[in-house]
Amino acid sequence: MDRRYTILAILAIVLAAGLLVIPDKSKTKETSPESMLLAVNDPARFITTDDVTERIIGGDPTLQLIDVRPADQFNKFALPGAVNIPLDSVLSPSYTELLNQPGKKNVFYSNGDTDADAAWQLCKRLKTDNIYVMKGGLNLWFNTIIKGAEPVSTASGNDLDLYSFRQAARQFFTGQGQVVGTPKADEVKKPVKVNVVKKPVEESSGGGC
Repeated sequence: MDRRYTILAILAIVLAAGLLVIPDKSKTKETSPESMLLAVNDPARFITTDDVTERIIGGDPTLQLIDVRPADQFNKFALPGAVNIPLDSVLSPSYTELLNQPGKKNVFYSNGDTDADAAWQLCKRLKTDNIYVMKGGLNLWFNTIIKGAEPVSTASGNDLDLYSFRQAARQFFTGQGQVVGTPKADEVKKPVKVNVVKKPVEESSGGGC
């Protein structure tokens, strides 16, 4: 069975068990099953590829991209500034500080939605705040930003404006006005290593992921 589906199956079992045996909310360090279900159904946890692109280009200091793909895929290509935390390592104590930096908006992404969404659910279960998923993942990012099709002549003004933005973004990432096919890794800005910011003990949130 595919690794990501195995992880999702395990996650589903854990969540189901939580629904059957609900611990004392005053003592648990995990999100309650009821709150978890509400969070999962909240569309606000998703961020569009256009929004992520605009934040990258604008140098948004609050944006922290978390690439949950395997290291070999990350090393071939990643979004600028992204840090690699493979899905099977997302709960490692080594990344607790990184995922709980004050003022940071953690955006998980993978090739599609599956792995990034699994990472989001695992972290949300442990009450990690300010976490989101880039809707559609890298596949949608390539199709919209790098290979976006020109709108039809009858397109609305909003669609034309969005296309203009994507053209400008394409040039930012590749240095080209038009790109045919998928760009090579060296045609796109290299991911930047993200250093973990150690917080003073007194400022520690106590949460973790």
